[in-house]
Amino acid sequence: MMLKIADDLKADRRWIDREINKRDPETEYGDIMSIVAQYQMDELTLNFLVTILTSYVVKPAHMAETLVITNKALRRPNQRMQDALDFFWTWYAHGPDSPETIESLSRLNSYHAGVARMLPGHFEESEDFIYVLGRLVVLQDRLFKKLGMEGMDPHIKLAQFNFAKALSKHFRREGDKPLQGFPDTLQELEQFVDDWEDKNHVYSPVIPDLVNSLIYAFGDRWFPHPLKPLGRWVCIYAMEDKFLNHVRIKPLRGPRRWLAHAALKGLFVYKTKIAADAKVSAYETREILSKQECAAMDKKAVQRVKDLGWTKGGKDAMDLGDTPSLAGRCPIMTHAPEGEK
Repeated sequence: MMLKIADDLKADRRWIDREINKRDPETEYGDIMSIVAQYQMDELTLNFLVTILTSYVVKPAHMAETLVITNKALRRPNQRMQDALDFFWTWYAHGPDSPETIESLSRLNSYHAGVARMLPGHFEESEDFIYVLGRLVVLQDRLFKKLGMEGMDPHIKLAQFNFAKALSKHFRREGDKPLQGFPDTLQELEQFVDDWEDKNHVYSPVIPDLVNSLIYAFGDRWFPHPLKPLGRWVCIYAMEDKFLNHVRIKPLRGPRRWLAHAALKGLFVYKTKIAADAKVSAYETREILSKQECAAMDKKAVQRVKDLGWTKGGKDAMDLGDTPSLAGRCPIMTHAPEGEK
């Protein structure tokens, strides 16, 4: 059952910290993260964070390939994001071991299994799943520090680690196998993230197309026409320069970097220091885009693929034709430039 906070406990202007600090991050991490999600998060912020997270995830060619073959991220990025947000909201609002979350992850595992039938070997490694959960844990903390702010509250960060570890039990690798080797401590998980990102990941030319597709979709959805470039800039700024260099997207410089920094810092300072704590659950009041609304927005994405010369996606984009790739080998990898395989 989703956590409910009585109205009388929300009377104070700053009630969230009090309620969070009453709970043990080692055992009550589900409740802590439910409070954070429902009362400190909103659709815009979660969309932004998931856009950045998904971008990091496609750093290696074999993980990018799983998004290319379905073509959803390139030609239906708004529908894909809506589906992703539904997953994240369910997990955070209801808790990692709730029936709602277990059912949600069962659907996600089935989806991954379907992609794995086209790309055998691409969902075999536990470390790829662990990286996604680990990056989610450190993402906001590292962004705050990049903005010159204090990092995430250690109480919440520890709760998020334990939440991710509990959630990991319900993910399944190829062959319906559980994950193995999830780090035992927050410090070990942070080191795991750094080590994974420091690997010499295979590059593919489709990766910048994927990342740009996500970035453009975020700007289109949340920013009015004159400010859509700013929507893209804040996403680029939020990503670390080392990652941007790998995916061949130029880090921001000059006025664009300053504007993106100021916009993000202003938003987070307002949300964390100035605005009164929310009294109404963002999960219960979120406005979900219908399939028709997503389809209308995704018409722009389809045209953008054509106008900007991005990969069209699907099997043909990877020379797969009607046959799956060899287990453990990506067509993208076999076409990588010499020295990057």
